[in-house]
Amino acid sequence: MTKKNLLKGERIDQLFSTDVKIIQNKEVFSYSVDSVLLSRFPKFPAKGLIVDLCSGNGAVGLFASTKTKAKIMEVELQERLADMGQRSIELNGLSEQVTMINDDLKNLMDHTPRSKVDLILCNPPYFKATKTSKKNASQHYLLARHEIATNLEEICQVSQQALKTKGRLALVHRPDRFLEILDTLKKYKLAPKRVQFVYPKADKEANMILVEAIKDGSPDGLKILPPLVVHKPNGDYTDAIHDIYFGPNHKAYMYVLKCADGSLYTGYTTDLDKRLATHNAGKGAKYTKSRLPVDLLYYETFNHKNAAMSAEAKFKLKTRDEKLEYIQEHKNKE
Repeated sequence: MTKKNLLKGERIDQLFSTDVKIIQNKEVFSYSVDSVLLSRFPKFPAKGLIVDLCSGNGAVGLFASTKTKAKIMEVELQERLADMGQRSIELNGLSEQVTMINDDLKNLMDHTPRSKVDLILCNPPYFKATKTSKKNASQHYLLARHEIATNLEEICQVSQQALKTKGRLALVHRPDRFLEILDTLKKYKLAPKRVQFVYPKADKEANMILVEAIKDGSPDGLKILPPLVVHKPNGDYTDAIHDIYFGPNHKAYMYVLKCADGSLYTGYTTDLDKRLATHNAGKGAKYTKSRLPVDLLYYETFNHKNAAMSAEAKFKLKTRDEKLEYIQEHKNKE
């Protein structure tokens, strides 16, 4: 699949730590940090069957495919989102492992035998449906965010039917519904076993919660895991989140080139050698194409692309003299 196969408004995003690519559309549906964290939270079976309920564009199940050899069935009610998910499955060459079902989750038993599922993943609608729910939202986001087409109780009921004994349900939700989540899980004999609160920053209140429960498990033994903080005070990802998104060895660079005419060009990349070669092949940028050859004058290393992009943007605001002074000053510190 190439960009020619994308529909209007679509783009391809990548979780660099897995090389999995996902088709996104901000007007229809885009995965966020909750999907990524859910895909890394539960204990995955080595084989068997995993079901991803409320799968949206398929991000959770596709990310999970890198953690297991189990078959993964994704279930999404909205046809537009299911189509994005199906094309993402094909984009990643995962059709043998991952399937997309465009259906209401209440019909799950039409697609899999009862009590045969090893793990259910679910990033459900977080908000109860109210009279104001239908305002200021597209139909796609409305159904994804609000309990209109399904709700917590139905998800737990279906999970009880589909899971094998000792099978697991893992979901991400809002902390303000924590007690309701526990009560509903227990109602359907799904014993909560692992809970982790997620914080946007260390000094903020939790805004997400990850919960894992076991079908017909003992009511004892609930573990509250250490808190997970998403951002540092300066807005960068914490080390834990960075490793999830980019992998422990991911690097990005802000670089400065000296062109043949003496002018400077600034950019960012995740592979310096490859990017320099691309520039000198006349394919790197319109600006450098007519000013070859170019030489690498300076670079800085960052632990993720966003930080390198930010450094590039700030550097471009400097005058030529300020850029050269900055480069000289920072080279002297090395």
